[in-house]
Amino acid sequence: MEKVNHQKIIIRTLLKVLLMIVIIIILNSWPNIKQSFSGHVPPFSYWLDHSFKISNIILILGFGGYFYYKDLTDQKELIEKANNTNEH
Repeated sequence: MEKVNHQKIIIRTLLKVLLMIVIIIILNSWPNIKQSFSGHVPPFSYWLDHSFKISNIILILGFGGYFYYKDLTDQKELIEKANNTNEH
């Protein structure tokens, strides 16, 4: 019987969360990014204040938990299907 590969699930979850963090930072900092193209670069602390809010951190943690749970249940279903196929 196959076992669930937690290491693979954790790595996939971390990659998804990192991608989500990059997207959130870009979306929250878009006005600053547009200003920097014209040469008006705000201080770095201003960028961080607008990117790392409690609501964004809760969103990241929530989606991280969802991604982990979804990958875990998907892998369990695949193992169960493989075992059912091997039994017949």
